[in-house]
Amino acid sequence: MSSQALIDKILVQADAEAEQITDEILRRAGENEKLTLERAAAECKTTESDSERECAQILRIAELNSGLQSRKALLHARRELLDEAFGRAYRKVLSLKGAERVSFLCDLIKKHAPAKTFTACVSPDDAAALAEAVPGLDVRASEDIKCGVYMISDDADVDCTVDAIFEELREKYEAQADAIMYSGGV
Repeated sequence: MSSQALIDKILVQADAEAEQITDEILRRAGENEKLTLERAAAECKTTESDSERECAQILRIAELNSGLQSRKALLHARRELLDEAFGRAYRKVLSLKGAERVSFLCDLIKKHAPAKTFTACVSPDDAAALAEAVPGLDVRASEDIKCGVYMISDDADVDCTVDAIFEELREKYEAQADAIMYSGGV
């Protein structure tokens, strides 16, 4: 065989082997590409799902925070309203004079007397007027009382001073405001 024929045969075989190698490389590259795309798609799906979950959680937190802020603002407004209402009512009761004030004290005694016999402690300004209005009542003046009456008996003591009455009412209404705040109701 001639050397040219031998070279041609080697070139044909080299071309065939090169084609086989190229085909194998392309086949493997295709498999790798397919596998890479599948992995990327799965990773993308996972990332998208995680992102959706995180966004939903952020939105829930924002809604809760917004609701909390609005309840706080409402509670603050209610407390300011309570402060104003209680302040006005307190000043009005303290400003009662003469017969109105004595009538107020007598009403407290009628409604809350702890026993048939008791000592009524009132402000120094009210002691004489109350003793005159309720003959036989043991009345004592107390510098600690602005208005109202503190009744002492062997059975029980009853605090109907204006400060105690307003404190009790205030606690009641603040408890209601707190219940609204922390129950989520507005």
